[in-house]
Amino acid sequence: MRIDLAGWSSSGLRTPDIEIDLLDSNGEPAKVALIQMPNGTGKTTTLELIKATLSNEAASWTPDQVRRLRRRHDTRAEGQFIVKLLVNGRPLTFELTLDFENGVARYRTTNVGSGGIVTGWAPSPEVHQFLSPEFLRLFIFDGEFADELFDPKKAEADRAIDALCQLYLLGEVSQFAEEEWERRSKASGPKTDSGLQRYLNEQTALIKRRDELQKMDSHASREIGIHSKEIADLEAKINQRLASMKSTQAEHATALNALGEAERDLLAATSAAMTAIRMPLAMNAAFGASLVELKENLDLLRLPENTSAQFFEELINEAECICGREMTSGARHEITTRSKRYLDADESGTINALKSDIDKFTASQGEDSPDEKLAAQLRSLGVARRAQHKAEQLVRTLKQQLIDEGDEQLKAWEAALDEHKSKHAEFRAVIDSIAGEGHPDDKPIFSLKLIERKLKEVSAKIAEITETVTLRKQTDILKDILVRAATIARGQIRDELVIEANQRIKEILINDPLEISKIDRSLRLAGQDGASVGQTLSVGYTFLMSVLNRGNNNFPLVVDSPANPIDGDVRENIAALIPSLCTQFVGFTINTERPGFVLPLEKAAGTVKYLTMFRKTDGTARLLPGLPVAGVVQTESAVLVEDRDYFMSFGLKDEKEA
Repeated sequence: MRIDLAGWSSSGLRTPDIEIDLLDSNGEPAKVALIQMPNGTGKTTTLELIKATLSNEAASWTPDQVRRLRRRHDTRAEGQFIVKLLVNGRPLTFELTLDFENGVARYRTTNVGSGGIVTGWAPSPEVHQFLSPEFLRLFIFDGEFADELFDPKKAEADRAIDALCQLYLLGEVSQFAEEEWERRSKASGPKTDSGLQRYLNEQTALIKRRDELQKMDSHASREIGIHSKEIADLEAKINQRLASMKSTQAEHATALNALGEAERDLLAATSAAMTAIRMPLAMNAAFGASLVELKENLDLLRLPENTSAQFFEELINEAECICGREMTSGARHEITTRSKRYLDADESGTINALKSDIDKFTASQGEDSPDEKLAAQLRSLGVARRAQHKAEQLVRTLKQQLIDEGDEQLKAWEAALDEHKSKHAEFRAVIDSIAGEGHPDDKPIFSLKLIERKLKEVSAKIAEITETVTLRKQTDILKDILVRAATIARGQIRDELVIEANQRIKEILINDPLEISKIDRSLRLAGQDGASVGQTLSVGYTFLMSVLNRGNNNFPLVVDSPANPIDGDVRENIAALIPSLCTQFVGFTINTERPGFVLPLEKAAGTVKYLTMFRKTDGTARLLPGLPVAGVVQTESAVLVEDRDYFMSFGLKDEKEA
């Protein structure tokens, strides 16, 4: 993977309102870019904001930390810092907005071709690991970090090796294995033999009860079949008797037809009523009225920002508007400003769908409301139920008439029918109970589904308890392998880096017999405990660039005052090596660093992007008439010049006044 810094911009912050573009004339990242910024122009703050924007660090800032970045006497409620990267040539942009009124920081991420604009800090997974604060300080480099490379208490040299050679991944795997063990061991409950035996006993009891219920279910099903046949036979005999007797023949036929029709009407009315009852709107008119009131009070239609903001971003880059008119600068400004009226959080899509559904399910003008429709269906249900009851009553009356006339056979059939129906209902209740969901507290259990659920839970507990000891041993073995692998790899990399770095140090510090004796958490120098500022920075450069040069990933090297404390001869040697050791070098310089550094760097790199920036103040007003004709950008607070000659001639006196 290759990550390049394409530029950044600032507005409303302590740093000047300016946009820095690090791309060359071909749209590619400049191999070397030098940004000359006089003391007090905001180099340190700019580096701090670059790190915070790339790392999501500002999300945890306190209100005081947010507000300290507000420019003095600036009344704007917000400040913004934007950093643009290229990841394997594809743009990735992070926007940090500081809300000074509320003391909070907000992020927005633009990843072209992979989700567009997303609210929050949201790099892709493959980039995420390289944007932590710990990793960023390896390629956004300052003198303080160089000192820490020599401090055995901080182990920064080992951390740099782990980060850039990706040995940290072994530690992450080890941590994941331990966390997974803890999660499973906590969930497994008892881990002793007595705890295991308790679950085994419960499993045995559940299996026994399951067998009993299955036998009960089979027996009840057989009994229902027997009683159903008897009921059908008896009802046929009774109906035949009623139909054969002259005193009841005509009325019986009429009653049976009425009963059949009433039962069909009752079934249809019941089905319609149950369908309507499933909709809460039908249960009470207040539901529908409340939903309509809710809809009327929802926000006007808006578009979800994460899927629609990219449309406006691309629209302003077109030659013509969607209405066919020319896309002028004024039109671009208006589209950018007005688009915010139509963009909202992701939830707006859900709100729009909710409003549409309310329209769909509530009654339109002139239609009956759902509760009115339900009331009509319930009235129909009542009519059908009364008709059925009346038909049944007529059939019972005819039966009783014959019994009263002395029909003992009919009386015996009626008694037997009642007995079989009672038994049928009892066995049906048993089957329904066995087929039901049951309740966890039922004792004894009468639900096969509940038995199966409990058996599954108990079997899982038994498996977890049995697996616990084995899993712990396997976790320890894996962690030991990972630790040994990291130790062996780190040792080999240390030895190779000592050789590589010392070879480069000999080329850089020609007049200084300095070398690294070993890397043991920190850099250890041969024959001496400490080093000068220049030696520290030179060796730190060399070590870090050697590590950067080893990995499969390429990162920009961003350095504050890359040559300030280093002697002239050493400057030349470091400058000559920089282009070969990193894919992109960005240096924040002052004019005193130019001698012995810039020209050798330019010679080694071939081309250099030269930028000079200073604040607009009363003291720097005298510099404005001397600006070049081309390559100048001015804002209310700063001047940015892209010009090699101006960079080289920006003098010490100018800088002090700037």
